[in-house]
Amino acid sequence: MTIRNGVWNVGLLALVALVIMLPTLLLGPGDSHSVSYNYIWTSQFGAEMAKGNLYPRWLPDSFEGLGSPTFYFYPPITFWLAGAFDAFGLSTFAAINMTGLVVLLLSGVAMYHWLSERGTYPLLGAILYMAAPYHLMDFYVRGALAEFAAFIWYPPIALAITRLPERRGILLLTLSYGGLILTHLPMAMLTGFFLIAPLGLHRMMQDRRVFWPLAASGALAISLAAFYLLPALTLQDHVSSQLLWGPWYRPSSWGLLAPGSLLQVLSIPALVIGLISLSLGARSIWTLISLIAGLAALGLIPFIWDIPPFSRAQFPWRLLGLIEFAAITAMPSCRPKPIFLGLGMGLTLFAYIKWIPQSAEYLTKPVPYSRIARDLPDAVEYLPAGFNTRFIREVDRWPDLSAWRSIKAGDELAVNRAGEVMMRRAAFPIWRVMRNNEVVPYQGPVIRFHARPGHYRVERIYIWQERVGAIISLGGLLLLWWVCRSRRYLRSNHLSSALKINKPS
Repeated sequence: MTIRNGVWNVGLLALVALVIMLPTLLLGPGDSHSVSYNYIWTSQFGAEMAKGNLYPRWLPDSFEGLGSPTFYFYPPITFWLAGAFDAFGLSTFAAINMTGLVVLLLSGVAMYHWLSERGTYPLLGAILYMAAPYHLMDFYVRGALAEFAAFIWYPPIALAITRLPERRGILLLTLSYGGLILTHLPMAMLTGFFLIAPLGLHRMMQDRRVFWPLAASGALAISLAAFYLLPALTLQDHVSSQLLWGPWYRPSSWGLLAPGSLLQVLSIPALVIGLISLSLGARSIWTLISLIAGLAALGLIPFIWDIPPFSRAQFPWRLLGLIEFAAITAMPSCRPKPIFLGLGMGLTLFAYIKWIPQSAEYLTKPVPYSRIARDLPDAVEYLPAGFNTRFIREVDRWPDLSAWRSIKAGDELAVNRAGEVMMRRAAFPIWRVMRNNEVVPYQGPVIRFHARPGHYRVERIYIWQERVGAIISLGGLLLLWWVCRSRRYLRSNHLSSALKINKPS
């Protein structure tokens, strides 16, 4: 492939991305499932970045000014991009749309490079990947901006595994899987089990030297993401994290044999069966990945969604993105039987027929942005621990915070009489209350303490999870640099890897 052809093809993919995103660029963002979170997070991320805070884990205006530790738990990469657009002067709506456009294009470019390596119709495959039904539904219906961005990482992860045990494979797998962890944690977990594990095992059957580079890449990827992962995994007792695991968010509730849930969304099982049908002709590892992930997405692998960590995935049909990737990888390498081709195309078309009108409805439905901007009702799982969940409306998961609206906002407070006082700040370990040089213990769900007359202030402190996570990530980065520079690794692996020919599977 010449540089000129590559540039032309990327330009064509950019045009395809623009056409796909044109409805939201003209009319959106629409009233998708996550429209309020996209607005709340992008606007505040952008405002904080404009002030010089490049990693704003705490969103100060959420929950009517109580604040929210959202990005102690939610991965940052997607909102670094969206926040940057917002910080550089785009409106929040335009920033969300531009983020969708950029990540869609990047997913197409990544798929193009992956299929170019395999020599299997890279331009056509990239376009199919960009326009795949669940890929589009993820943005236009679900509004899952971070999950939409996760599509970028499947192709480089697969490409990296095929390059192992070469050093470039270690580097690419570390960066791409680390990038996925920092984009969407449930998708990273599912990808580890349903893509990396089977494809890695397949490569080990071809070359036993792959095991240690594969394991090292995974460990390095996790270490690079430790600055985010360590706080996210150890601070959940300080928020209302139990709201993440209710019946609606339980993966076992969405199986094909579960009472009602998945059958009410017929487009999902139809698309799963359609994608499996399209991949059957390849009879390769990609057929196997499509089949196993498809059975899991339909809840047809017994007990899997009741076992940690799978039980934390929330929605098993999140695997659809991975199934689309595997099926599109498999299809160009074979000539499917007419019956499977017809069945697959028919069921895939059924998914489009169901989701395109739904997308159009969401785009044209009014969004109460003025109310969202006024109250900034963040995701309720980030409410402080101890919040009475009876004050959360089930219809829209909007919390009633009227009990604390009368509290004066501010970081400082002058107390004239002894007694219990409250400050307009959600309780979280990063906040410390001080009276002169004395640390004052407090309780939640908003900062509340027994005060003596005097002057009190709330200070931001950096907790051990932030410090240790940053040190681990820095150590991982240095170790990755050493692997890239190590002559010892080069001597032991380069010659044999260069002589080995890896054919597309």
